[in-house]
Amino acid sequence: MQSSAPFGPPARPRLVLADVAGRVACLAPGGRLTVIGLGADRLMDILDPARGALLLAADGLQGAGAILDRLLDDLAELALLRWPDRYGGDAPGETADPRISGPWRRAAVKRVGQGRPPRFRRAARELELAQLLLAIDPAGLILVAEIDSASPVRAGPVIEALGWCAGAGATIVAALPAAPPDTPPYDRILYGAVAIERETAPLAARFVPPPLPPSSRAHPASAVERRVEAALARDAELAGLFSGNEAVTLPGHESRVRVDLLCRAHRVVVELDGPEHRAPAVFEADRHRDYALLAAGYLVLRLTNRQVETDLARAIEKIRDVVRLRRPYGETPSR
Repeated sequence: MQSSAPFGPPARPRLVLADVAGRVACLAPGGRLTVIGLGADRLMDILDPARGALLLAADGLQGAGAILDRLLDDLAELALLRWPDRYGGDAPGETADPRISGPWRRAAVKRVGQGRPPRFRRAARELELAQLLLAIDPAGLILVAEIDSASPVRAGPVIEALGWCAGAGATIVAALPAAPPDTPPYDRILYGAVAIERETAPLAARFVPPPLPPSSRAHPASAVERRVEAALARDAELAGLFSGNEAVTLPGHESRVRVDLLCRAHRVVVELDGPEHRAPAVFEADRHRDYALLAAGYLVLRLTNRQVETDLARAIEKIRDVVRLRRPYGETPSR
């Protein structure tokens, strides 16, 4: 007997965040796209700036009609602010966009000349929407709306308004922060929906370091320094010898340099170098610091962050060898 398909939401095409803007930019007039897993604010941030977009205002509005009226009011205000000069006169030889209605254009020019938005409430909504969209962006303004994934009551009017706009030729993008149920009213916008493929955040963004011990002097921004400092504190031979983020005075140079780890008792300096220390200018500056410290009687051991991260025990052994080298002959470590 053949098993039935498992219950659950249907699998949807997935889209990485970096490809969302390109997908939206390719939408033709009347085209629509539903994106699941992305809020409208974030979507507006990543859209291609070469094409205009407007986020619908729907909060507090009751019904699709109120949402559409607010949309037309907003579009008329934008048209007043961005009125193209090429729509503004009737000079001989002027080439008007053939998609712009002549009567609407003449009436709009008169309104704009009076400093008023070209909004005509007695006109059909379909006519107003089409003309205002073209007046603002002849390439096709994109209308974006966020859909409440958890409340069908709040989502319903917005979905109805978006459907009407798409039917009138507008380019529509619906953003749902979370996947909704495949039931009314959501079923009207889920056909062809894409889900955002979540990208793994960088390691640094996924890690909150534990608080430093009260006695720690390691640089708070360096996890490697804190790790070595903690390992030294646990070592029976090296515990108490090193202090982190210390300033060393260089006799004859009239300057002080700050080092990652310092053992004053045996005049040993341990420097922990990240990738930035490979840059030529930084590398040269490090060599000069090493010379100045050596001339002042300090022995410098440099370890890379990678050495610490891949083999901490070996890094501690290297520090131990240098300390033993500087310890007076015959002296035994204190326990």
